[in-house]
Order: sequence, then structure tokens, then C-alpha cells
Amino acid sequence: MRILDRYVLKETLGPFFVGVVGFILVLTVDLLFTMADLIINKGVPLLTVLKLLVYKLPSLLVLTFPVSTLFGTAMALGRFGKDNELTALRTSGVSITRIALPILALGLVVSLISFVTNERVVPHANRVSNNIIRQVIYKQPLPEVKDNVFFKDQQNRYYYARRVDLKTRQMENLMVYELTDEKYPRVIIAERAAFTGRIWELSNGVVHKYDEKGYLNYEAAFTGMKLNIAEDILNFTQQKDVTDMDRGELTSLITALGKGGVNTASMLTELYLRYSIPFTCFVFALVGIPFSLSGPRTGQTWGLVVTIVFMFTFYVFASVFRSLGRGGVLPPSLAAFTPQVSFALIGLALLFRESKFH
Repeated sequence: MRILDRYVLKETLGPFFVGVVGFILVLTVDLLFTMADLIINKGVPLLTVLKLLVYKLPSLLVLTFPVSTLFGTAMALGRFGKDNELTALRTSGVSITRIALPILALGLVVSLISFVTNERVVPHANRVSNNIIRQVIYKQPLPEVKDNVFFKDQQNRYYYARRVDLKTRQMENLMVYELTDEKYPRVIIAERAAFTGRIWELSNGVVHKYDEKGYLNYEAAFTGMKLNIAEDILNFTQQKDVTDMDRGELTSLITALGKGGVNTASMLTELYLRYSIPFTCFVFALVGIPFSLSGPRTGQTWGLVVTIVFMFTFYVFASVFRSLGRGGVLPPSLAAFTPQVSFALIGLALLFRESKFH
């Protein structure tokens, strides 16, 4: 049986790695056009563009893992079916479940690799690539609006603004929280803020303080307040959005914003997606097995068809639920995990059917 495991893994890993390379090339086509424009028309140095490409690759790699797992599964089992190897194995008393085990193990390993990459590598890579983009963009006219800005200054203050208009220098739905010697930060909420250099003028807000147990023990409303910021908003070097944060940073931000009354559905959805997206690799392996087994004997052609159709169906389904979670229509956890759980149940049912009736 160990020989069988090695054989199935060998046949699956080849298409898997081909899929990783192929799908990365597909995903980078638009990026390459953009980079060519940066080099030719905007005079950005080639070394800077290549560095941007390198730091964009980890996020693209995580996207290719699930599809490549499905591709490897479909191509391997399609080839087994075409060459009658599945028939020979079944005749020898090897069950479908036993044939599926090494593929499911591979899907689980790829899911773990995807999770670690998404947690340890992608946030840092996104942060560096976004900083490179900002350095290029800031040489051009500033964009009029930036939404959902999160950044930190040198005075241990964290800032979140739902909307920033750099043209009129106005912010809406601002939250400031200051880390102090106390267990919980002081939180300042304001409906609007105007900024001129390092001076921010807040309007119509509330100041909150919390005791050692996290309960609110001080609240004061204000119509106007001035803050002296360590640096101009355009020069923040630690500005982040949710894609730049690891799970710890994102969890801390959600906790702080939630205490201030900010709707965190979009961020919670993003947090749960950090778990559900890597799990997609295992789900694709699970569903790909029965779909590949039930196909006609057209080998790798059928494997390619299965990959394209299933990939399109799943990602349309997942994107709808992600939008529902970010919009607050569904609970974030339900929006993030429903596609994976639903397709996993379908895969289990089909795999059980194959093992029982064949």
C-alpha cells in the first residue's frame, strides 16, 4: 500500500506543480502589462518593478494552491481512468477511499502550507509591495479619496478612518486609540476631522476609557478637539489596510474598533477568510476525486474540463458569500466558511456514493 501511496502522489504532484506555475503566469498577465507601462511611460526603474513583482508573488501563490490541487487531482485520476488503472486497482480489491487517501493527505498538507504562507509571508509582502506602489503613486497627482485607512504614528497612536479625502483634507468616521500604561487604550471617536499638516481638528466626538476588566468607566462628548500628530498623514510609513496585517494585528484592530462602535463586519469576514481560503485546497481535493472518477475515459482532457468548470462554480459562489459577509447581510463566519463546508459535504457524499456503488 505504501507503493500505491507513492505512485498516486507522484502522479498528482506533477500536474500540481505545473498548475502552480501555469496559473501564476495567467494571474500575472495583467500585472506584467501594468509593469511594462511603469517602465516605459512613467520611467520607473526596472529593479523597482522587479522587486514589486517578487513581493506580489506570495499572494498570487496562495490563490493558485487550491486550483492547482484540483488540477493535479483531476489530471492524475483522469489518466488512471484512461489507462484502466482504476479498474485494475478496484479488481484487486483496493477501494476508492483507499486510492483517495494520499490525495486527501496532499490536500491537507497544501492547506497547511497555504495557511502558514498567508499568515507569515503574505502580509509582509503586501506591505512592502503597497509601499513601493505608494512611492510611485505619490510622484503623480494624489488620489482624491482613500477608504478604510489604518495607520500608526510615532506616539503610539493608532488611527482608522472610513473615508479620507486628500483633496479637501477631510476625514469621516474617524477613530483614534492611544496605547497607555493602562490595560486598554483610550479611544477617541469623531464624525469628522480636518487636517492641516500635523494638526487635526476633530468634530462631534466622544472619548472613551476602560477599566482593568474592559468595562467602560469614562465617557465624555466633545464638539471640537485638536490633536497634534507626529507626522503629516501623507508621510505615514506604517499605513496599513487589512491585507497588510497578520491575524494578530487584524484581531486587535477589530477589538478596538468594535469597542468604539464601528461596524467591523468587513474586517471580521477578512479575518475568517484567513482560515477558510487555505482550507479550500483540501476541499478541492475532496470534491475533485469523485468528479474525476465519474468522468468519461478522455484522460487529461476531462481533467482540464473538471478543473475549469468546478473552479468557476466555486469562486462565483464564494465571491457572493464574501460580499454578503462584508456588507453585513450574513454573519462573517457564515459568509467565510459556507462555500467550503457546502462543497466539502458534496464531495463527501459523492465519494461515499462512488465507494458504495462501484
